[in-house]
Amino acid sequence: MAKKIKITESGLMGFFKSFFRAKADGKESEWLSSLRDKSPELADIWKDYDDKISKSTAWNRHMMMKYGGGDTKHLDDFQKKYGIK
Repeated sequence: MAKKIKITESGLMGFFKSFFRAKADGKESEWLSSLRDKSPELADIWKDYDDKISKSTAWNRHMMMKYGGGDTKHLDDFQKKYGIK
């Protein structure tokens, strides 16, 4: 049985920061693996969240290029900063 993890509102921001820091460093798989040891259900939720962020960002970039043809530097910088592929 998985160990229950209590996340407070104040701790949630730190949780997001640690995830995006690991993602930017290219270590999100280790972060998720560590989380999976503690709570497989929570790790699945974060993996799904990670996938949705990547897909959404790629879609936004695609649409910007398709319809705006404009500068995507801001989006590129965001992706680089947070390690989003």
